[in-house]
Amino acid sequence: MSSTNGDVLGQWPAIEELALTRSRGLPVHELLRGAKPYAYDAELDTLKLTVRADKLNKSEAESLRTCVAKACYQVLGFQPRLEVSTGGAAAAEHEVKVSANVPSISSTSAAITDEFLTSKKIPAGADFGHFVVGPSNQLACAAAQAVAEGPGKAYNPLFIHGGVGLGKTHLLNAIASKLLPRMPKIRMISCEEFVNRFVSALKNGNIEVWRHELRESDALLIDDIHFLAGKEQTQEEFFHTFNHLYQLGKQIVLTSDSLPRDIPKLEDRLISRFHWGLAVKVEPPCTETRMAIVRKKAELRGIDVPDEVVHFLADNIVTNVRELEGAVVQIAALSSMSNKPITLQLAHEALRHLVKSKPTPARIATDDIIDVVCEHYNVRMNDLLSQRRTKNLAFPRHVAMFLTKELTQLTLTEIGSFFGGRDHSTVLHAINKIKGLRLKDPDLRNEIERFELQLRRPMN
Repeated sequence: MSSTNGDVLGQWPAIEELALTRSRGLPVHELLRGAKPYAYDAELDTLKLTVRADKLNKSEAESLRTCVAKACYQVLGFQPRLEVSTGGAAAAEHEVKVSANVPSISSTSAAITDEFLTSKKIPAGADFGHFVVGPSNQLACAAAQAVAEGPGKAYNPLFIHGGVGLGKTHLLNAIASKLLPRMPKIRMISCEEFVNRFVSALKNGNIEVWRHELRESDALLIDDIHFLAGKEQTQEEFFHTFNHLYQLGKQIVLTSDSLPRDIPKLEDRLISRFHWGLAVKVEPPCTETRMAIVRKKAELRGIDVPDEVVHFLADNIVTNVRELEGAVVQIAALSSMSNKPITLQLAHEALRHLVKSKPTPARIATDDIIDVVCEHYNVRMNDLLSQRRTKNLAFPRHVAMFLTKELTQLTLTEIGSFFGGRDHSTVLHAINKIKGLRLKDPDLRNEIERFELQLRRPMN
């Protein structure tokens, strides 16, 4: 192996990052954090390290060598012998600085810059005009629009968090789409790609070029920042990049599946900075928003989806907007290929693998729900299912509708039909009313829990 002292030592940051990742949770991890290379003997193929510990036992030394050797193989393509000294004296004697081996901007190809600048293109339709707004995402959308209108002024950083498939990436793209005509130097990248490029830049000696171009950004938008979890060297790099851009008033937008404090093994100083601006959550959409999403996607594809199919989709795909959009595409595709109109039957056929039955211990009949509610509130079934709206009937009817939605597979339209031919909006109002009251009234909450327990018991 003909590698020189400078070649090997210059790759140490990348080697260290991989070794730290490999050793996470092991006793040797802290030793690695303080390890520094001070020489590489090409003739003997030996990398010399120093650690801050006063002494190492045999097990610690072996673990250290194993982690570093495997990381060296990934970065360098070979495993040098490792000679470990303690106390740091060896490094001081040789006065070797790894940073001195990193090439300057002027001596490095600009190809890596061009690659980073084109790292992500904004998908068609990923703008604010195509984003369906509802109670679950209203605040996040308003904050994103404010940032797009006044970057670096309104909320910096803007931290958008929430579950998978709820529209975080759509909002990130929408911000970029709005900023791009005014700001050509926008960096939009997934955190995974950010980490990979950082390690690659270290490995290839392009770190200063990469760092310079990144910090020249007009705005930095990073998707899935939770991918930084446990990556200590990358967190260190991102910390300094964040500070640089923030001090210049450049807009930073981050998305994550959780709040900063809930990202495991994220440094406290980053958690603090992520809260400097505004953190907003995107919740799963409510029924009305899901229905609006279905109609919007159908409109964009130029297809007519009957109301009963809209209700079917909104009732059965409740937590993931991406799945909801995909369902519309599947139904449209089946309709086109089979040359059949979109109906409830066709929707069932198209989504038979996606829409699964809710797990319940036993099949619960609507009649059983009615019996339990009527007995508890001392009303007759015929009255409960009638068109009468007196107070003594309306509340039990609302409870029965709520339980039917929770415990059966019936759609809103089917529930309305069962309860005296009421439309889906009446059923939805009743369900939402009981949901709200249940949150405020512990007695009602306990009452509903007793109903559910009673109904889930096996019938004799």
